[in-house]
Amino acid sequence: MSAKLPKDLTFETALKELEEITRSLEDGKESLEKSMELYERGVLLKSFCEGKLKEAEGKWTILRKKGNGQVEAEEIKHNHFEDEKKDSQGNIF
Repeated sequence: MSAKLPKDLTFETALKELEEITRSLEDGKESLEKSMELYERGVLLKSFCEGKLKEAEGKWTILRKKGNGQVEAEEIKHNHFEDEKKDSQGNIF
């Protein structure tokens, strides 16, 4: 089975399908051939989901209010909060 995943596949859709495949394989009602196909599809979906999670890792957005009252979104690194925590230790908010 050399099927590819659709380009418009979302994390949520892939995860749902992966859960369905898991249930089906756990049931044990499928033939060996069908189980192998499902397993291979599951491996593709697992890799896709892991990739999406890694892609999202570290991508956080912070909203800052500017002096003129407008709000702007700024992408921050995943360790930004750790750095901010270190910088603000001992400060009272």
